[in-house]
Amino acid sequence: MNIEIGRVKVVDILLFTKHLSVTLKSGLPLMDGLEILKDQAKGKMRRVIGLLLETVKDGEPFNVALSEFPKYFSQVYLNLVKAGEFSGTLVESLERLSIDLKKRHDFKNKVRSAMIYPVMVLIAVTGLGMSIAIFVLPKILPLFTSLNVDLPFSTRILIFVAEVFEQHGIAIFIGSIVAVILLTFFLKRKFMKPIIHWFLLKLPVVGPIIKNLNLENFTRTLGLMLESGLTIDESLKIVGESMGNFIYKRSVLGLIAVVRSGDSLMVGMERHASIFPTIVSKMISVGEKTGTLEGNLKYLGIFYEEEVDETVKNLSIIIEPALLIFIGMLVGFVALSILGPIYQITGNLK
Repeated sequence: MNIEIGRVKVVDILLFTKHLSVTLKSGLPLMDGLEILKDQAKGKMRRVIGLLLETVKDGEPFNVALSEFPKYFSQVYLNLVKAGEFSGTLVESLERLSIDLKKRHDFKNKVRSAMIYPVMVLIAVTGLGMSIAIFVLPKILPLFTSLNVDLPFSTRILIFVAEVFEQHGIAIFIGSIVAVILLTFFLKRKFMKPIIHWFLLKLPVVGPIIKNLNLENFTRTLGLMLESGLTIDESLKIVGESMGNFIYKRSVLGLIAVVRSGDSLMVGMERHASIFPTIVSKMISVGEKTGTLEGNLKYLGIFYEEEVDETVKNLSIIIEPALLIFIGMLVGFVALSILGPIYQITGNLK
């Protein structure tokens, strides 16, 4: 049975996991730990913990209680808790989860912070452009159309844009909103995922970030699953289902058949060399041969996490020049379109 309560923030799940690991580490039983966390929690998270506590009191394992909230606790989370319960290492599993959740939460905040400036600039430029097209140009350009001179090409384009917005401005505005809604609805359809995710991987700047992010998720999560005691094929199934990109998800799930047939992970990865770099397949192969697979996966997870962090830090530096060039071209085009005819008229008067 899946219980729907409403939106619970990721940070609430992070704090719940971290605090529960601390209470269990201090020697308290699971039910006492949940009681304490329930008293401290607020809002919807308080109700979630209360329902978890009721299920545990009924004699169900903790992982079964968590499985009633698939919207908040992923398959990775459930399987790590399940492995921890059966092996007597629940505290260690919760600590690993809290570290992993914190890193993912911090990464999302970094991306959000890096994108604030470019997004604000784009909104400002779009608003300025719309304001000029709707309110300013219709008042200035009739002067140019009344003059008996050959207008520059840029000015003729500006006059055309101004006339279109003056005659159909409301229709364009409403049509743009409808188009965005329809496009969003269409892009969210399941059959579009493979195309969109493939396209995103091919984009400059964005593609490498998505690729490194998926590699970080793959290596780190697979390492966590193997450390918890799960077999390689069970781990790959959980990791595959947790992948955000469809191309990576399909490829990781395809590795299960490769492993079950007796081949190494490297063999399966080499069939998808475009999304699994040589360093990943080679280090995994070495780990399989030397018995250090979990350690190598952890190292690769850290490596790709640092790669993503570095790219995200420089994201605004990468985007800022492109935005400045775009704004400069836009301002230059408008200035040339307006000043060109003026200079032409003054030249004729001389």
